[in-house]
Amino acid sequence: MRWPWARPEPMESESHREEVLLLISRRLKECEDSLRRNPSDLDALFTKGVFLARINEYWRAIDCLNRVTDQDPAYPGVWHLKYSLYQRVGDLGAASRCRELARAD
Repeated sequence: MRWPWARPEPMESESHREEVLLLISRRLKECEDSLRRNPSDLDALFTKGVFLARINEYWRAIDCLNRVTDQDPAYPGVWHLKYSLYQRVGDLGAASRCRELARAD
């Protein structure tokens, strides 16, 4: 039973969910197009990782972010996001390492 003063759970309509998925699909396509033109486009890789995480494709997102940190370990926000994703997939050792690197930023 929920407490009477608890915040109500947001109700997401099916049409809103479809709109969000369509937007994510478009953004992922834009990232793919950018990466075809320039495979080293770190902004496109990071953004692709963000949108993959949004649709619960955590391992694919981590792969994108690993490619970012391979090229630029100081990319803004990447270690924080990697920490969060590794926690979601249950790799607490990798999450801990990412947290330490995020603190160093």
